[in-house]
Amino acid sequence: MDAALPAEHDGRHVLALPAGLPPGRDVEALARAWFPGAAWEQEPVAAVAASSRPMTGARFRGLVVQDEVPAQPGRLRLTDDAALAGPHPLDEQTARDGLRAPGPLDLFALDGEASSQVRAWFVAAARRAGGLVVPAQRAQIMAPEPGSVVGLTLWSAVPLTLADVLPLVRPAMVGARVTPSPGPDAPGPQTYAVTAAFDYDGDVTLRTSRSTEVPVVLSTLSWRDYGPWAYRITWTAPDEQEGSALADIARQRVAPTVARVAATLHAAAGGTVVDAGGFVVDPQELAERAVQHR
Repeated sequence: MDAALPAEHDGRHVLALPAGLPPGRDVEALARAWFPGAAWEQEPVAAVAASSRPMTGARFRGLVVQDEVPAQPGRLRLTDDAALAGPHPLDEQTARDGLRAPGPLDLFALDGEASSQVRAWFVAAARRAGGLVVPAQRAQIMAPEPGSVVGLTLWSAVPLTLADVLPLVRPAMVGARVTPSPGPDAPGPQTYAVTAAFDYDGDVTLRTSRSTEVPVVLSTLSWRDYGPWAYRITWTAPDEQEGSALADIARQRVAPTVARVAATLHAAAGGTVVDAGGFVVDPQELAERAVQHR
């Protein structure tokens, strides 16, 4: 495993992300979701392919030299005490042999303090992007399962009533039952919970609430793109399946339902969907999730 990593990474936490991540899911976007002030102190420079030019002077007539600019890693500041150095590319063969990865990787090494928040972000970012975490101790490669977190929350400025929501979600949440939230009567829309039970696969619940505390990632967006109303869609495995292979199978079967509910509410109320890892999920990805494992 160590042979796959550049020597300068020894003793440092390394985040390995699939090469060529699209905008919005690249390392800067992943960083800003947890650390809004994250920014490149030094932009990485991509390699420039070799170009040919003739050498000048009579004695060099006919000779050609190759000009090539190698890639230069950048430095992405996360916090006052921590930054990422990278990317350091690993080709597909090296990534497969050294890290058991299915394709080429970009490595980002941690400079500075490995605080609990930074270490948690490494895991969350790897899960979100389908990457790996190589701890400084090199004891074990961590490969968080991308589909292991299915919960989604729509943050919207529009307060949908129960009468609005039920016809929207019942096609996906067949047999859903309603539980009004307890508490004293208050002006404005009522909060409520809608739960659908699936044979062998646990429960999917939609809960509404109004909150003044929103995920960090929303602070990177315009205030027009979200609101204080939270529509949280969560999944609960059957008690006897907790932590088992059966729970993994159930989660895969239920995940499209969670995505369909979030997509339906987003179409009706607008706003921004955030996953349980704190990252934005755009409408295209919601549509892709809604048809998986069906």
